[in-house]
Parts: sequence; structure tokens; C-alpha cells
Amino acid sequence: MNMSEIEHVLLSELLQWYRLQRHDLLNHWQVIMGNLQLNQPEKALAYMRELIAEPEQEQKIAQIPEPQLAAILLGFNIRLKLGSVTSTIDFPEEMKQEEFWQDHWREEYVEALYGYTRECLEVSARFRQSKNLNAEVILYDEAGGLSCQFILLEEDDVLYDKMAKFIINPRSA
Repeated sequence: MNMSEIEHVLLSELLQWYRLQRHDLLNHWQVIMGNLQLNQPEKALAYMRELIAEPEQEQKIAQIPEPQLAAILLGFNIRLKLGSVTSTIDFPEEMKQEEFWQDHWREEYVEALYGYTRECLEVSARFRQSKNLNAEVILYDEAGGLSCQFILLEEDDVLYDKMAKFIINPRSA
């Protein structure tokens, strides 16, 4: 079994995210332990509650059983977070089912979707000086495929909105 170039990139990125999250986890534990050592259990508890809410988007992505799509979205979400962009992801319930992906996903979508996320990251980097950047990533069910919409907002102002469609060509299916 040979891995494609894009699979190597995705694997490398996921390992990088793992290292980053491991580092963050150890830092969080130090804050909690410090609060407990200073006899401030309420501060420690409040900090832990904040931490629980933080990985909500990663948990949503983990519900998508298509591994390449989930890897791309996870990397995308983490890169947005590293760029100080708060993100949310939304998709229909049926996308949590393996059966859905049997007729909605093709290998050739990987490079196109990965390129689309890179383009969206480049756009969001242009707005780094902005405060309160939010991104909405929305997946839609399309006949024979899916579409992905990226909306970058500052407060209520839309800075960028792009939709990409990934549709199975009926002649090649």
C-alpha cells in the first residue's frame, strides 16, 4: 500500500497537531495544578470548564467517518485556530453515517478540497489585523457529492464567502 503525496501531507499535519495539542494539554495541567497548590479550587474548576468547551468543533469533525475528509477538516480547523480565527463547522446529520459517503465521496476530492482549505487559510491570513475573526465552515449534501462553504466574518461583517462543489461526474461513475 503506497501513500499519495497528499496523504503524507495530511499525516504530517496531524502529527504536528498532536504534538501541539499534547504541549497545550501539559500547559493546561500546570495551570490547574498551580491553582490547586494556591488553594484556589474554584479557579481551577472554572479553567477546566473552559477547556471542556474548547474542542467542540474537533469533536464534531470526529463524527465524520470519511477519514480523508475528517483529516482535512481537522487540519483546517486547527490552522484557523492558530491564526486566531474562531471557527464553527456544520453539516447534516446524515454525514455522520458511513453509508452516506459511499456515494458522496471520491478519492479525487482530496486534493481539490485540501487546495480549497489552503486558499481559505490564505484569505483569512490577509485579515489577521482584524479583531474577532470568525469562520463558518458548512458542508452541504449535493446529489452525487457535497459542497463546502467557507464564510469569514468580523463581527457581523462578511469578509469572504466561497463555496466549492465536489460532484461525481455521472459519466465517470
